[in-house]
Amino acid sequence: MHLLFRGKRKAFSLVEVIIAVAILAVVGTIVAHWFTLNNQYQKRVTELSDKDNIIRTILWEMHKDLKIARDVLYPRRTSLTSDTLKNLVSDSKLIFRNFDGDIITYHYDEKKKQIIKEVIYIPTPGAPSNEKKVIGKDIDCVIFTNRNELNNLVGIYMESGPAVQIDSVYLMNE
Repeated sequence: MHLLFRGKRKAFSLVEVIIAVAILAVVGTIVAHWFTLNNQYQKRVTELSDKDNIIRTILWEMHKDLKIARDVLYPRRTSLTSDTLKNLVSDSKLIFRNFDGDIITYHYDEKKKQIIKEVIYIPTPGAPSNEKKVIGKDIDCVIFTNRNELNNLVGIYMESGPAVQIDSVYLMNE
């Protein structure tokens, strides 16, 4: 029986084992690096998606109010010249009046990085009352622009981290 196994090897040599371990280490390093990059990419995409959803929610709240607004009080275009770019008025505050006569303000607080909505209710008899609430947090920049001579088209620029939204709302003030 001993003669049958004479020319055959029973185990791997030390060099073969070292080469196999080295190849396995290289493949393992590549796979681990790929998982790390994929995890970082997924975190960035999730952050962008979360910030984008925050901005969309805030814009939806503003759209609901602006669609039924009667007129924009601030920023207001005053000049009706043909050079429209020179007459654009932008600010971090938007003030408008709805059909009930209430005054609604959207104000960006730069220090707290939040957007505040304030409604001043103007009742027929009695003193006005107001309600103030934060409608968005972790916002880096908000700019409201009155975009036409009739003061009924408001542009909104908003950014939060890597997410940026630009929107316009046409007031149905008729």
